[in-house]
Order: sequence, then C-alpha cells, then structure tokens
Amino acid sequence: MSWLLLALFGTVSFTLAGLLDKLILDRYMQEPKVYLLCQVMAQQVFALTAFAFIRPEFVFPDTILAVALGSIQVLPTVYFLRAIKEDELSRVTSLEYFYVVLVFLLSSSLLDESLPARSCAGAALILLSSLIVSYSPESITTPALRHILPYWVMNTIYCLAMKCLLCSMDEWDMYIWSAFGNLIAVVPFLRSGGASGLCIMVSNARTLCSIFVEESFQFLGMILFIFAYARGPLALVNGIGALQPMMTLISILVIRSVYSGLIEEDTCRGAVVRKFSAVSMVALGIYFIC
Repeated sequence: MSWLLLALFGTVSFTLAGLLDKLILDRYMQEPKVYLLCQVMAQQVFALTAFAFIRPEFVFPDTILAVALGSIQVLPTVYFLRAIKEDELSRVTSLEYFYVVLVFLLSSSLLDESLPARSCAGAALILLSSLIVSYSPESITTPALRHILPYWVMNTIYCLAMKCLLCSMDEWDMYIWSAFGNLIAVVPFLRSGGASGLCIMVSNARTLCSIFVEESFQFLGMILFIFAYARGPLALVNGIGALQPMMTLISILVIRSVYSGLIEEDTCRGAVVRKFSAVSMVALGIYFIC
C-alpha cells in the first residue's frame, strides 16, 4: 500500500478516535491526565499482543531512543486532551495541524526535503486557517491556544525524531517500543488521582468499552502513520494528516443532525461558515504542499 493511502486511512482512524476522546472527556472523565493514563493502559493490550507475535529486536541505541520517543509523545497528548476539554473539537483540530507547517519547514532543512514556492503557499494557507478558526466573537483567541502552542513544538520534535529513527528501525518495532515508553511516562500519574481513574474505568462497563474502542482507532491510526512515515516524505505525510479538521467538522455536523446533544459544538451560521472556511483553506494548503 502506498504512503498516501496509509496516511489517508490513518487520518480517518485518528478522526474517529478524536471524536471519542471528546465524548469520553465530556461524559465520563473530567481530568485529561487520568484519561490519558487509562488510554495508555488500554494501549498496552495492543502493544503486548504485537510483542507476542512479532518479537521486536532490541538494538542499542535505537530501542532506547524509541522508548524515549514514546515517553516524549505523552506530553503533546496531554496538551491536546486539555485543549479539547476546554474548547470545541473542530476548532482544536483545525489549530492542531499548524504543526504541519513547522514540520514542513524543518524537514526541508534537516532532512533535505524539497521546499518549492507552491508548497510555501500551501503552508501559508494552513497558517491563515489557524488564525481564522482561533477567532471567537467573545474573545480574540480560543482559550485552548495556551495548550496548543506547546503541542505544536512537541509534536514537531516527535515527528522529526520518528522519521529519523525509522531510517534504521522496523515499523512494528517502533510502535511496540514507543508504546512501552508511553507506559513509563504515565506511571507518575498514578500518584495524582490516576489510580482512582483506573478503578472507574474497570468498574464502569460503558467507560471501559468506550476507551477500548477509542484506543482501537488510535492504534490503527498510529501504525498506519508509522508505515506512512517510513515510506513517504515527512512533510507530505503530515500534510495528508491535516485533512483531519475537515473530517472532524463534517462528522460533528452529521452526528448533531442525528443526536443534537451528543457533542457540544457551536453550529450557528456564522460559526459554521468560519469553520468551513478554515478547513477549506487547510485542504487547499495540503493540495499545494502535495
């Protein structure tokens, strides 16, 4: 399968996982750190299953670096969960993918990937879309922006480091060792209410089922993107991933037309026009970048 299809299917999976993240945080779990701990514990089921069948190699220092990279990955995830807790999912996902611009600029200088004028125009459109969607009539910017700013920096570092590691590491090995790194990173959360959160997850069948379904989509999206990173240019793979805001907005509008109170979202005419303008700019920007 080509890197383009891998990235596209991975984006669909991440979109579904993001919708479930918002639903679970609004209805079942109030603290993002506790929810992340539950996510990582559920992730270990997939990682251990893959470990049993694939038996990844321990290669120094690549394995250590993959574990460290998995630990670092937890930090931007915390900021993302805090952002969707404070603001609408469609706005956060539109702002989230500004990091694609940072990846695009840095990959051209650090990884010797090309940077034509057409691609620069695409990056500018994605930046403009972030400014549009962050605007709110009540305030100049979204309150989630304070969480999104560190998310951009950390996720950019994560993507660049993963691309470099995949030059010498198998894709499944990368997933398994980085998943164990996720586990190491969330252990301190057990002291800050995480243990009680795990008890809630285990005792509530609906919460447990929701987290495992979300983690199934997360697992599928992650492994598809790892294979896409290994086979395609970093900037272009992340560019395809930036289709997620449009997929998210369309999904939310469809869901609200059937279940109006399931996901909180401003669907007044002005807000919808502004969001569609932003996600359309993201799509056009991706077209220019690709």
